[in-house]
Amino acid sequence: MDLAIISIGQLKNNPLLKIQDDYKKRITSLGRGVGINNLTIKEGLVSKKSTIKERKGEEAKFLKKNILRKDYNIFLDKTGDEISSLGIAKFFSEKSLDYSKIVFYIGGPDGFEKNILSQSSKIISFGKVTWPHMLIRIMLLEQIYRSITILKNHPYHRE
Repeated sequence: MDLAIISIGQLKNNPLLKIQDDYKKRITSLGRGVGINNLTIKEGLVSKKSTIKERKGEEAKFLKKNILRKDYNIFLDKTGDEISSLGIAKFFSEKSLDYSKIVFYIGGPDGFEKNILSQSSKIISFGKVTWPHMLIRIMLLEQIYRSITILKNHPYHRE
């Protein structure tokens, strides 16, 4: 199974880029043991539009170019279901049987345009707290890594 993260915004010259690269390396090396073959991260579109509606529309166009019906498409949004680390591990274990690729979508600072959420396979939330969208990418990578360690009975995850 392949994993992908499609994210609005760019991390160039941001200290978070180093953390992202570290988690990507960890996931790539440890993930092969549980059937995760590849992880790609596609970032882009820093909108200069003046209104929230215009920015969300432009971001939706960027994201829609990446949505394929054959993939399992997960949007990270405050309206989604909260999921535990164990739940993510179970989710990967189950979905890897039915899908060759799971794609996570992270919107911009204003969230997603409403109608793009209807194209998701699942919507998940990282809780009721508002997080910076760039930090969510790092948090997602950590949870992907943690789920792999759970599946491998690695000591990283503790309850």
